[in-house]
Order: sequence, then structure tokens, then C-alpha cells
Amino acid sequence: MYTLTKLLEGKHEVYAIFHGWRGILDKEVRRVRSKDLIDTAFTGGTFIRTSRTNPPFKDETRAETFAKNLRELGLDVIVAIGGDDTLSAAAQTQARGGLANVVGIPKTIDNDVYGTDYTIGFDTAVNEAIRVTESFKTTLVSHERVGVVEVMGREAGWIALFTGLATMADFVLIPEKPVNWDIVANRVKEVYKDRRWALIVVSEGIKEYGGPKDEFGHSRLGGVGNELAQYIEKVTGIETRAVIPGHIIRGGAPPTVFDRVLAVRFATEAFNAIESGDFGKMVAYRGGGDIVRVPITEVLGKNRLVSGYWMKLYETYWGGT
Repeated sequence: MYTLTKLLEGKHEVYAIFHGWRGILDKEVRRVRSKDLIDTAFTGGTFIRTSRTNPPFKDETRAETFAKNLRELGLDVIVAIGGDDTLSAAAQTQARGGLANVVGIPKTIDNDVYGTDYTIGFDTAVNEAIRVTESFKTTLVSHERVGVVEVMGREAGWIALFTGLATMADFVLIPEKPVNWDIVANRVKEVYKDRRWALIVVSEGIKEYGGPKDEFGHSRLGGVGNELAQYIEKVTGIETRAVIPGHIIRGGAPPTVFDRVLAVRFATEAFNAIESGDFGKMVAYRGGGDIVRVPITEVLGKNRLVSGYWMKLYETYWGGT
């Protein structure tokens, strides 16, 4: 946000919308300058806060309030920075009679935004997950135990896959590739017999636990790591422990170089899109590292899941059991 504000403020007034889309419904909007943001420019999280608020356009009362507030606020362009839910709402805003011109920037640790290979935050989160996993591995080796690390990611297995590859885990479970837990237990027995410890990485999204859904229709996740650890210990008779870093990986470390540079490149391309009037687009990282613009409607109702080359890589290490 700092970089984009710095680019824009020479020609435009920049306003921060606090608490995501709720900020428009509640008119939580304040003018900002780059000097206001410099202290938080290189930290995790978000200076302008966030919320799980969806401006559902099927609810006519709420939709009318949303449209009315947009007109009264007089915002010419909205830069939506977030994941697939945030960007899908931006796409609807653009499509619904031109309520506002939008430009999207993909930012989520889950790396599940359709149309881009990488999102801001993913690399930092994975590095933090790897740090936790390597630290946990030290205990597993010392005490001759089996360990299960549960990482975030919702319906996408990117964090689990990258964590597993970087630590050479003995098994990785991702939502895109359902696996019978007996297969995991058998792998554990084989590995443990050979070296007296084993490491499993599991994505939170392989199992939902019901309960109330949020405004975007997502069920509660988290807890499968403990359940899997208990199952492995029961089947194998080997002491098994689980760790769940959870939200720690969302902001536990300063952003990596990759994320910092990616954020600058995304902000620059978003600025160029605004200056050229190329609205209704999301900036994206593609292929060998090109930054491009894609129609923001592409992300509507879609998730980028582990597939293609990455699924083949997964199967190379954990699919032949």
C-alpha cells in the first residue's frame, strides 16, 4: 500500500478504506499519504485492518447502501488488495453497472488466486512454516518421534506442498489429492523403522469441521493435524505429536525479499493501469516472472489449486505409495 500511495499521491488524492468492504458500508474512509504508511510498509498484516465482510449484491438493501455510499464518497478508483474473496467482490463491483472502477492486487498467504502464479504473502508464510517445521524436526530426531505439522491454506494445498518439498517431509497431505490415512500410517512405519523418526505435513483444508460459515461461505477449518497424529499413534503404536503454527505464519516474520519486490512490482503495474484507464483488471505474476494484467472477472468464483507441474512434483514424492 505504501508504494502505490507514493506513486499516486503526486497526481491524486489517496484514501484508505478500513476493514475491507465493510469500510464502504460503514464509510470508514480516510485520506492517507505515504509518510503515514512508511512505519508499517515492511511489516506483516495490514495497516488498514481487514474483515470477512462480503457486500452481497443479491441482498438489495445492502447493495443499495453499498452503491449509495460509493457515490457519496466520490471514489474514482478502488484498488482491491486481497485474496479470491476480496477480488471476486471487486469483480462484482466493476460489473454491476459500473459502481466503481477497480484494479486488483492479489495478496493472500494461500496463493489460491486464479490467474496469478504467486500472491503477496505466500512466500513469507511458507518461509515461516518451514522455520517452524525445521525446529519441530529437531525434537522429532532427538526424541525419536513422529511429527505432524498442520499448515493453513484453505482449499488449496500450496503452503503444505512447498513446506513439504523444502523440508523433504516423509508425507504431505493436500486437499487436491485425497489419501487414505492408512497409507500415511504405513509410510510412517516404513520410515520410522529405518531412522526412528518421521515428519508429516498436512494442509488444514483436507477436512472441514462444520459450524457456521462466514460471509463468503467458508466452513471452519483447522484441527486435522491433531486428529491425524492421534490416528497415526493408534495404528502404529509410535509416539506422535502435532504442531499447528496457525496464524503465526501470517505475520510472524518480516516479509521476504521475494514478497517485498513482488509487492513493489504489483503496485507499479496497478499504478500504470490506473494512469492508462485500464480498469477491471488484476495485476498478476505469470510464467517466468512477467507482471501482466488480466480481467478481474477471471477470479470470480474460481480458485487456483495445485495442479499440472506441481501435482506431478507432488506425486513424484508422495503419490507412489
